[in-house]
Amino acid sequence: MIVDGHTDVIWALARERRKFSEESEIGHVDLPRLRKGNVIAAFFAVFPARSDFDIYRGVDYWFSLLEQEENQLKQVKSIEDLEKCKNENKIGAVLHFEGSGGIDSEFLSLRNYYRLGLRSIGLSWSNLNRFATGVTFNMLTGESYNQDRGLTETGKELVNELNKIGIIVDVSHLNERSFWDVIEQTNKPIIASHSNAYSICNHPRNLKDEQIKAIAETNGTIGINFCASFLSSEKKKDQIQLEDIRKHIDYIVKLVGINHVSFGSDYDGAIVPDIIKDVSHFPILVESLEKNGYDNKDLDKIKSENFMRVMKEVWK
Repeated sequence: MIVDGHTDVIWALARERRKFSEESEIGHVDLPRLRKGNVIAAFFAVFPARSDFDIYRGVDYWFSLLEQEENQLKQVKSIEDLEKCKNENKIGAVLHFEGSGGIDSEFLSLRNYYRLGLRSIGLSWSNLNRFATGVTFNMLTGESYNQDRGLTETGKELVNELNKIGIIVDVSHLNERSFWDVIEQTNKPIIASHSNAYSICNHPRNLKDEQIKAIAETNGTIGINFCASFLSSEKKKDQIQLEDIRKHIDYIVKLVGINHVSFGSDYDGAIVPDIIKDVSHFPILVESLEKNGYDNKDLDKIKSENFMRVMKEVWK
């Protein structure tokens, strides 16, 4: 069973006006396709989270999804909740904020969102806020800018508070200075929920070797992103094959080991390759990995155990 470290289904459902409980040809994620994809749980991103109103709206929509019985979702606030999903035949849903711009500098709202179930947060999206600086880039050229600013002093305090109360710190979208500030500040495992290897595809959103090593040293994990432009700088989405995804997995495994790579699809938030066009296609990728040398123990780690390890260490 798979844990997907990043989906934008909350944002997509609101935008596309489709039902989570019904299978659709629109978008990438819904209940029937999650079942076909053998997904036991996913991180559901509130996006954007750049203002308090953005978060209010996203969290309200999130709870409306949970409250509808036909959606068969179970909120995951602890590792025990995740383990209960199998017994209850539910899809586990982890509340994640993609950005922290809507959090106040005294962390009053943060603690209340924790009480409501927030268990993972990206410090910035591809922008700047009072805490951190994201990798901001030109969508057409891929050129990045605004790279001189890292975490603010309040941002460093935010990392300390997240470690203290038990919320996973996600460094996907951070620029390099902010990333290294997090590494210096954190005392818990961190994740890059939806990022790939820069050495394979030199997109500014991908991670350089030293960053991958640093995440591994925290005992964290990296969720492989299916965004076509993060997988290959040369191929279009209809040209990308499973081997292009495997290259990123193979590279990270060779660099830091099997314990630090997972899935973070970015479904419903990215243009993805035709070969893995929605969440129901996860088994195709898993089969490809199996055929190319990954045994069941390795696959279990990639599919779910690496994320579960981070959950256990941070949420306890």
